Amino acid sequence: MSILQRQIEQSNQPKKPKPAMAKQWVTKPLSNTQKAELAIAARAAYDIQIEHGLTDAKFDAWRHQQTEIACGKSSLREATNRDYRSIKAHFFRLAGRESAAKEIWAKTGRVKGSEELHDTHENRELARALIRDKITASNGRINDAYVEAILADKHPGQTLLDLTASQLQNLLYTIINRLSKK
Repeated sequence: MSILQRQIEQSNQPKKPKPAMAKQWVTKPLSNTQKAELAIAARAAYDIQIEHGLTDAKFDAWRHQQTEIACGKSSLREATNRDYRSIKAHFFRLAGRESAAKEIWAKTGRVKGSEELHDTHENRELARALIRDKITASNGRINDAYVEAILADKHPGQTLLDLTASQLQNLLYTIINRLSKK
């Protein structure tokens, strides 16, 4: 095999990002759907705050102030997927929905007991969503059973919910590579 053929073959292979790339997965800006959900939660919290006389600020100014308290960014345009749950939990707490806020907080940040770098609930959730998107985009070339078979081979006795962020990313790359071969 010539050097040129080897280079062509290597350029056709999907590239795995360096491990530090996992950190970048949750820095995408919020989607319009996420912004809408946060705006609805903010409005509910604002209405309760007004009803009890806890604020006299206009809604937009209050929402910007509370968003900054929740994540350090004053606008939903500046917020990323990493900030989504913190903002949502903050507005739920202000609306008096403490139990819902606690559930969200429990799924925010680093996974308890994991020693892996960047093994956060957000990275895991995003990797699972990308795997679901690949299954859907494959137009029937792969399905859930196929992914479960790969999972059983690589990680016996575990489900998608048991895998760490890096294991989920490796599974995603396996799916991408197998789709490129089909």
